[in-house]
Amino acid sequence: MKPIHLLGIIAFVFCVACNSDVKNYEPGMTDKPDSELAFDKTKWQIKEGRKYPFRDKMVNDVVYNDTIRSLQKPQILDMLGEPDRSHENYIYYLIKQERLLFWPLHSKFMVIKIK
Repeated sequence: MKPIHLLGIIAFVFCVACNSDVKNYEPGMTDKPDSELAFDKTKWQIKEGRKYPFRDKMVNDVVYNDTIRSLQKPQILDMLGEPDRSHENYIYYLIKQERLLFWPLHSKFMVIKIK
């Protein structure tokens, strides 16, 4: 097989594999996309090994919730549980982390600044 044909086949497979069936979601729609969940305290705190399986789908509901902005630190800790780390007036919740064996490659945190 010629190298050009092989590259074409690889490019085609890559393009087909990257295709997704994402629904268009616009602000004001009543139902959330399949990739999002409403905040649930119990699911938020579930940890399987080093992963939190539901946090990535719930993070937008927490971040864009006006109620959480008016809460004090003890109320936030009661709602979200103990943070993964904290420093001065910041608390950090691990949302998602991709690892290669023991090394973290990509980490996504939600950071809350306490006034």
